[in-house]
Amino acid sequence: MNTLHRLALGLAMPLLIATSAAAQPAKTVRISQAFQSLLYLPLYVAKDAGFFDEEGVNVTIATGGGGSQSWSAVIGGSADYSIQDPVFPTVSREKGGPGVVVGSICNAETMYALAKNPQIARTTEAKDLLTKGYKIATQPQPDSGWARMSQLSNELKVEQGAKTFTNLQVPIGSEMAAVFAGQADIGLSYPPVVEQAEAKGLHIVYSFTSASRPYLFSSLNTTRDFIAKNPAAHQAVMNAFERASQYIYAYPEEAVKIGLRQFPDLDPKIVRKAIERMVADLSYPEHVYADHAAYIANQKQHAFVGTIKKAATPDEGIDNGAALAAYRKFGRIAWTGARPLKAAAK
Repeated sequence: MNTLHRLALGLAMPLLIATSAAAQPAKTVRISQAFQSLLYLPLYVAKDAGFFDEEGVNVTIATGGGGSQSWSAVIGGSADYSIQDPVFPTVSREKGGPGVVVGSICNAETMYALAKNPQIARTTEAKDLLTKGYKIATQPQPDSGWARMSQLSNELKVEQGAKTFTNLQVPIGSEMAAVFAGQADIGLSYPPVVEQAEAKGLHIVYSFTSASRPYLFSSLNTTRDFIAKNPAAHQAVMNAFERASQYIYAYPEEAVKIGLRQFPDLDPKIVRKAIERMVADLSYPEHVYADHAAYIANQKQHAFVGTIKKAATPDEGIDNGAALAAYRKFGRIAWTGARPLKAAAK
């Protein structure tokens, strides 16, 4: 029995299609996402499948252009929630500011290592990446690819060298280009870049997604002040995310449809493969509750690379009150069928 079920035991009751539309006019809630990303699919499902509307909140989504910008929108008052790496609320608190994680958006480190050389075989052992002289292209310090390789090197006690590995730091987004150009043997990246690279001939040699589980990669964040001043709206938002998280696994084909709608400029085959992979890998949370072990893993990595001075504890950095209340309300939803998609905004 997992932590969520233990905490909610006895209070969660199954529910057919939930109907909790508010009688009063919908409150507008503003969410700032770091990027438009397939990692944030629960947000788009909550919006396009109509869960926010049914919970009585009118959600507007803005794109910050990065994790720092997205969280800064919350601090500056132009957004009520942000979606990005959960380290940013910790950084804020270390500087005397507010910030708390209230839910999980991506609950796995959805990073994959890809190679062009067919002689580089897939492995489940991280040490195979670090002991065969490979040049591995990652984003530059302190971004996540570099951070993960640095942490692995430390954990496995393998120092960089010609006979071990070289961490080749390249501009963000050019990791696969370095492999294609022969500058690197292996590149680290995320969906849908992974699927785009596969379509051009690269193959996955290692999955950080399964190896690093549990890991809170992307979270829903706000401030305790917002929760205190807007308890009903906050609960409505968390109810919608709980329903969206369950809906993705109940109707993965509908989740794909929403992904295709959100990314019309990408090859539909790429979008489909990326979402299907993340569903199969359980990268999306099955419930919105922020898992404590996943949060701890995230904080430890950031403390190791120096993004934060000290890893925050779940008591310091998480407020799961509304997420647990949502689970108690809905239980494991017994869906009666797929939902019509909300009309696209003009």
